[in-house]
Amino acid sequence: MAAPRYRQLADTLRAAIACGDYPVGGQLPPELELAQTHAVSRHTARDAIRLLTEAGLIERRRGAGTTVIASASPQAYVQPLGGVDELLQYAHTARLKLLAQEQRRLSEAEVQRIGGDVDRTWLVVDGLRIADALPLALSRIYVPQPTPAAGQSVHALLDERFGAAAGRIDQEITAEILSPNDAKMLKVEPGSAALRTLRRYHDDDALILASDSLHPGGRFVYAMRYRREG
Repeated sequence: MAAPRYRQLADTLRAAIACGDYPVGGQLPPELELAQTHAVSRHTARDAIRLLTEAGLIERRRGAGTTVIASASPQAYVQPLGGVDELLQYAHTARLKLLAQEQRRLSEAEVQRIGGDVDRTWLVVDGLRIADALPLALSRIYVPQPTPAAGQSVHALLDERFGAAAGRIDQEITAEILSPNDAKMLKVEPGSAALRTLRRYHDDDALILASDSLHPGGRFVYAMRYRREG
């Protein structure tokens, strides 16, 4: 069965970008011109551009057109689904850019989601995970207080907590559609598919940290190997 027309067009444009017909820093033709050149509908051209945007090859900005930002798609971050060490690997290899932080009590919805204590004060950190200069995830991290030691940075605190001997990590994975604001932060088209991961890090039975992250489709892969026993 032939691939949908928008995927065929995306592959054609991907090849043109790779061979330098549309160099990095240059402009991709607008939707209408692509539609006319390749004899497709404007909707087909728009979907092809969406695929290239999600692949990290182009970037669309209002008033500035569509700019080529890479000649090849960066490899997706591969997260092994194994033990605690494999899950901690993500926190240490994907750089966290801090966006906001505050100390507050959790909302009822947050309590139900992460299982935290509603009567306790938490450090709530919003950040952007970055790998190979490409946004990998929007993360909200919850750390139960007491307040960090005087002079301790948020990064140092998170490194300390992620590096702690978490005896158990609970993880939930769901599929979602990105909101326009989240899509903008992650540099993908609004309405794009995303993978949401919720992780709760426990030391014995105590929750020492929780992270709630949104990963754009195509930039994050879970890998698990099964072996037949017997």
